[in-house]
Amino acid sequence: MPQKGPSPPTGSRSRHSAGLATSRQNNRGGIQKRGAAPRVDKDGDLAMSGGDSAPRPPRAGKSGRGITGQISRQNTPESLNNRVSSKPAKTGIDPEAIQKAVLKQLGSKAPLPKASRVRPSAKRTFDNPREGRPPLQQIKVWGLKQSKAAVNPDGGINDLIAFIERKASNPDAPAREAVKIKKSRMEDDTLIVSLRSEDVTKVLRINNFLFAGANLRIEIVPELDGSSGKNDETETPQTVDVLRDFLSRRYNAESKLLDLSQMGSDEKLQSIGMFNTTSRESKFFPALMKISDSFFTSNKDKEDAVVSVSLAGNALVDLTAVSALSQTFPTIKNLDLSNNQLPSLKALDAWRWKFRKLDYLLLSGNPIEQTEPNLQEDLLKWYPSLTIFNDDVVRSHQEVRARDSSKLPLATLGPNFRDEASIGENFVRQFFPLYDSDRTTLANGYYDSQSAFSLSVNTSAPRDPNKDAAQQVASWEHYIKRSRNLDRISHVSGKTSRLYTGSQSVCECFNSLPRTKHPDLLTEPQKWCIECHAIPGLPDISGQSPRGVGGLIVVIHGEFVEHELPPGQPKIIRSFDRTFILGPGSGIGGLRVVSDTFVLRAYGGHEAWRPEESESLQQGTMSSAGTGVQRTIGPGEARVPNGGKSAEQVQKETLAVELSRSTGMTLKYSALCLEQSGWNLEGAGVTFGQAKANLPAEAFNKA
Repeated sequence: MPQKGPSPPTGSRSRHSAGLATSRQNNRGGIQKRGAAPRVDKDGDLAMSGGDSAPRPPRAGKSGRGITGQISRQNTPESLNNRVSSKPAKTGIDPEAIQKAVLKQLGSKAPLPKASRVRPSAKRTFDNPREGRPPLQQIKVWGLKQSKAAVNPDGGINDLIAFIERKASNPDAPAREAVKIKKSRMEDDTLIVSLRSEDVTKVLRINNFLFAGANLRIEIVPELDGSSGKNDETETPQTVDVLRDFLSRRYNAESKLLDLSQMGSDEKLQSIGMFNTTSRESKFFPALMKISDSFFTSNKDKEDAVVSVSLAGNALVDLTAVSALSQTFPTIKNLDLSNNQLPSLKALDAWRWKFRKLDYLLLSGNPIEQTEPNLQEDLLKWYPSLTIFNDDVVRSHQEVRARDSSKLPLATLGPNFRDEASIGENFVRQFFPLYDSDRTTLANGYYDSQSAFSLSVNTSAPRDPNKDAAQQVASWEHYIKRSRNLDRISHVSGKTSRLYTGSQSVCECFNSLPRTKHPDLLTEPQKWCIECHAIPGLPDISGQSPRGVGGLIVVIHGEFVEHELPPGQPKIIRSFDRTFILGPGSGIGGLRVVSDTFVLRAYGGHEAWRPEESESLQQGTMSSAGTGVQRTIGPGEARVPNGGKSAEQVQKETLAVELSRSTGMTLKYSALCLEQSGWNLEGAGVTFGQAKANLPAEAFNKA
């Protein structure tokens, strides 16, 4: 008669294990041991260690005993805790296996957390998952939709985020200090990113950087919602009204002073809980600057209205919270930072190289006075217009003017027009009137079967900031289909098909472009910049000179107005750059156009090539290059600067150019860096490496 065995254990895993054991026992022959069932492991195999009555040693992280065990039991329902013994069962059943099985039956999809990973110090809750962490700051970034990366599958978001993190981070700093964007989202054409408050200043430095052919515009999001997570739409209008009232009360129109001292003690700001939470407080000042900016219609009005700003008595330990001031009021002349808690120069890094017109700075009542022995000397380097520091005259206005009038960065000189026998002059005078009136005659008169012409559209060129609405650039559709912009075209077929060779091909291209009207060279010379130089070694199409023939290279910068526009459409003004290589031929005036490169861009004005007033320009006679022949210069013709510079000045300019080439800084900032280093190029390189992370975006040449 078969002997009845013990009752099987419960639970899915235990049930499986017990079933395997029972099956094996029933299939075995011979005498079986009476009493308790043999102990088995989780796979159903016999446990070979220990006696039958000895409890199984608890496994690390699995036991119901100790701190980790208590935490694991706290994470289970109360009814389940009542069913789980604090000691392992004699049958070897794992209590945690029972918990998992019961949770599975209850429909829970979340895996049971391992006890070893639960920390008693964790304080996150569902009500406040970020408790104990500093709030994230939001920043808006414009320009992604205008960039080349916008055609990427993700719209270019990942590339832009990687670009911001790379450019804003200091490559020499530890990895933990690298800028990291925590969250991002798109709203219309704006990318909104969330990052740590200490990274805000670093990201703002790359404002106006070039990303994939588009300039980025970066601003702090002036949100004023609290940390409770509720919708503050009903509170926002009241908050804005309070901030507007605060600014009205704190602005003195007579002295042009914006008094932002002791803001934390303002009763009306306290009444709306502006400083109740860290998150709300961090968003206060950017919002205040945003509202301040809305009071003015132009930068000129803002510059005239606010000359002085006081931030005294605000318990500032650094400038992170108020860094937006340098963006909203970059031209202020007087700044009061007295009676704060600024400990060192590092605390002022956010405003290094900012406020280029700052004349008066007050830092009394700050620990920085005792911790920085060379404070005055360092601030004089940071602010080139500073004359008064802590009520002491540290530099005269004459010294500032002498510094501003120096030749660095390099002065803008007049165009260099080196022409022989007026060949280049006659070409320019005839070419553009014909281009405006009779392009067929022009193409047949100057271009032959080997002449090459190409058109390129530069849509990312800087535009004239002073242009009015009538000068807004319209569509490029008439030009873009013929544009041979090698930065944009990657296919060989596209590059070759848009290079027009031969007079007939050039004529067809000319006549397909919109009609134009160029300014008159005699009456509007300021709208032209023309240079001419001799160039040797051009191919001789007659084959008589195997070493080539001499020619001219003519470079022209100018503008034109498009004609024949639809009724009611404002006039379109475009800027252009055109480079001709001229050689001897059978065309008009014995010339042929070897190469004609035509670059079109949005209207950018003509101020860029206007010679500086300090340059003494010679008007009357000039000698043709290499001939000694004197001829009279008429109005509108090219001029060359009179006289030279001192050897010392030339050497300084050469050093500035070299430093600019190696660092990417503008000539202006290269000169400042060299001056701080005593015009020692090696020392300037060291200075640049130390200050690179704190330099503003405008210190570098646009990519």
